[in-house]
Amino acid sequence: MGTVFNTFRSLFWVLLFGFSTVKSQNFAYGSMACFNIPEQQAFIESYLTIVGNLLSSKEVNGAFQNSVKVNVSITGDSGIVLKKEYNVLSPVYSNSLQAPSFIDVQRYPLKNGNYTLFIKIDDNNNPFKKPFEFRRSFGINYLANTLQPSGIQLLERFQKTQTQNNLSKSGIEMIPYTVNYYPESQTQLLFYFESYNSDTVLGKNKSLVYTYYLQNAQNTAKLNEYGSFKKQKTAKVNPLLGKIDISKLPTGSYYLVIELRDENNTLHISEKLQFLRMNTNPKDVVMHPATEKNSFVEFFENRNNPDSLKLFVECLWPIADGLDKERIINTAIKKDPVLMKNFVTDFWQRRAADTANPYKMWTVYFKSVQETMVLFRCGKQPGYSGDRGRVYLQYGKPNQRTIENYEPNTFPYEIWQYYRTTDASTGRYYSNRKFVFVNHALGDDCHQLIHSDMPGEINNARWKFDITRRNNEGKADLENQTPSGTQYNQFDEIYSNPR
Repeated sequence: MGTVFNTFRSLFWVLLFGFSTVKSQNFAYGSMACFNIPEQQAFIESYLTIVGNLLSSKEVNGAFQNSVKVNVSITGDSGIVLKKEYNVLSPVYSNSLQAPSFIDVQRYPLKNGNYTLFIKIDDNNNPFKKPFEFRRSFGINYLANTLQPSGIQLLERFQKTQTQNNLSKSGIEMIPYTVNYYPESQTQLLFYFESYNSDTVLGKNKSLVYTYYLQNAQNTAKLNEYGSFKKQKTAKVNPLLGKIDISKLPTGSYYLVIELRDENNTLHISEKLQFLRMNTNPKDVVMHPATEKNSFVEFFENRNNPDSLKLFVECLWPIADGLDKERIINTAIKKDPVLMKNFVTDFWQRRAADTANPYKMWTVYFKSVQETMVLFRCGKQPGYSGDRGRVYLQYGKPNQRTIENYEPNTFPYEIWQYYRTTDASTGRYYSNRKFVFVNHALGDDCHQLIHSDMPGEINNARWKFDITRRNNEGKADLENQTPSGTQYNQFDEIYSNPR
């Protein structure tokens, strides 16, 4: 049985942006990390957070309780090396509308090799609920005479261990943070890390230094103001418990970087973990109400960071008309702060005309831009520059967003539906419009728009062939719009009846 712990943090960031589809509302979140016990055996830890208020409850002695069934399998090079099934119960609670979230932590010893961890969670009180699935491929290669790292474990909080349990390492009880997303309510990034065999490789009682910092995932720039260092003596295991204040960290994609150097400043370990930050109040883009002394124009006059100004210009592309699109290209290429300020203020003043507040229009739009940077990251591209981000900004939040990442024989895909929407670039109204996105790369989260019934967008009657993987049967027949052998796939039903 895993460790069950009542946790009250806000994990409902998937719901934050107003999507109504059930499929996008995961009732659980999962992560994992690899660790080692030198001269014994390596192991992995799996971390699950189950969101209580997205489960069906059962009455227990006048109160309520949730229950999930967890199926775990670990597959190695030679086949299945572990299968396990167990139940996890939530704490008992009295208010059915305030079900707590709860966590489960498991440890699985493994030999060196390549593995795939697969976890499926079912709601025991609702057999019709779609299960949560988590899959992660990883390798273990811990050797006795090499200096090696563990995985990086993100934490919600930590405390000294009173009684040894699955949450404990190095005398510290650690509550895992199971998503790589930090809303503005989270002001600290906490983490745990280990390195092994430094005494064997660097020598006994030698000095080493851990350095940890944040790195911008878009341009790999090191953010020197976020991070610190810790000195230690070499040992079989060198633990690192770190904390970084991210209260002023702007919205974006970042890496947590951990480095280990010896007393000669030689780098031996460099590990990184990507995470997303949502913050509507960073210093450079703080949104104050416009006053007579702080007019809309004056607000942008005080913005002098060239990268921020370039962002303010480029993010207007989805809602700009043809002439403004040309001005965006020319202005962004020149990267002249004066030109960029003038373009942004002119753009929003023209939009507002004499009847609206340009500052308010800009702040509302820029909040949506920040949402795309969190929701639709694509490698080093900012979220607003990809197809999903562009559609999100041009037409608004979809009323229905269905996400399918594990349907058999298909690439990961999404289908969006708008009941009624306005094209922000033309001002025209439309009803009942759909968009289909697919991710052919698999190694990233870059989804391409392959079909829509919205005028002016790509219209592809054979879009189902673009979703289907390893099945081109019937594609040569140009009149055929549906691949054969897909009668058990859901994309046709989802497109016809979004949910």
